[in-house]
Amino acid sequence: MRPEVSFPISGARHTLLVPGYLADGDPHYFSKKDWEALGLTWDAFRGRAAQNATQKKVAAQLIRDRNKVVQYAAVSSDDPLTATMILAPSFLKTFKDIFGPTLLVALPNRFTVYVFPDLASGYKDYSSLVIQAYQDSAYPVSLEVFEISPAGIRAVGAFEDN
Repeated sequence: MRPEVSFPISGARHTLLVPGYLADGDPHYFSKKDWEALGLTWDAFRGRAAQNATQKKVAAQLIRDRNKVVQYAAVSSDDPLTATMILAPSFLKTFKDIFGPTLLVALPNRFTVYVFPDLASGYKDYSSLVIQAYQDSAYPVSLEVFEISPAGIRAVGAFEDN
């Protein structure tokens, strides 16, 4: 079922950006009526959401191979808005020194973000990890892979759910 108010992500086949708010510890979507009453454009709302996401302080666990080379970062939290952290300008800055200026991210559920390098990325090697996190969650988000860069966010692929 599609929310009443949503916005596309470039290249995405199944994932949308949906404006909402947190009430009683849970995220809620805006109805079309409530969205219109706000009088905000999507860009203005996204700017405010990015500021809120910037305030989230969540530690990333760096996963290394046997040669001690970082393969990916895993971010998890009990915060139901954890996945929104990718919208914060500080998100790209946080991982730039580790992975470079362009990141690939997977958002299997509200509480989990996997960050992979764009160059020479072996993110598909972690398909089972991402798919399992998606399937095991009561709050799945997406099996698509998103590129985060100074130009913004766009979908660039997907993990297969077999």
